[in-house]
Amino acid sequence: MKAVVLAAGLGRRLAAITVDKPKVLVKIGHKTLIEHTLTKLRDLGITQIALVVGYKGEMVREVVGDTVIYYAQKKRLGTAHAFLQAKDFVDGSFFLGMNGDMFFTDPLVDFIKLRPPSISVYRVEDSSRYGRFEIKNGKVVSIREKATEAASGFINAGVYLFPKEIFTYIEKTPLSPRNEYEITDTIQMMINEGWVFKAYELKGFWKDIAYVADIEEAQKALRQTGIKQKD
Repeated sequence: MKAVVLAAGLGRRLAAITVDKPKVLVKIGHKTLIEHTLTKLRDLGITQIALVVGYKGEMVREVVGDTVIYYAQKKRLGTAHAFLQAKDFVDGSFFLGMNGDMFFTDPLVDFIKLRPPSISVYRVEDSSRYGRFEIKNGKVVSIREKATEAASGFINAGVYLFPKEIFTYIEKTPLSPRNEYEITDTIQMMINEGWVFKAYELKGFWKDIAYVADIEEAQKALRQTGIKQKD
């Protein structure tokens, strides 16, 4: 299986930390977010990996080296657009897609045993920051936009098993109100056309690293695992 990791994020809300570097180079422990991600993938036996880079992508290359294939997202046009940049890399019937700016402790061993299409979800007490997934019988039924009220629920955890056909749908995905091509809109389009996305609830800790407080939570979670980090 091949993996495509999105690593083009700017990290505006982390400006004090990421002012001079891409968001995926934020450190949790003594390793960057992207290094944690690559370690997790390689522990799963996934060695054919593509990184989609953007803002100061040369800095990501300096950290990661030539162990992956790089694709450039020259314009910041959303997550669906970012995945599309690696279309030529995917030559199998499916691939693992992942956001590179998260930190989580689930090893994904059970997740990759699922048949695509599948999507990881995570339960939070306040889903207003993310938007919420409606799940029935273990399947994603719909993806709701961000709400003003705080409510618990399942959110998109940013790890996917995508069929290669996702690229056809990405090319038909309209611009969102944020003027971006969102992968959640692509997924909703596929669901509307009869594709069944299985939902997998990530276990342990998960955090989308968007604020300084998120880094602090991730640092604490890493310490609590008691697992020595691999170089």
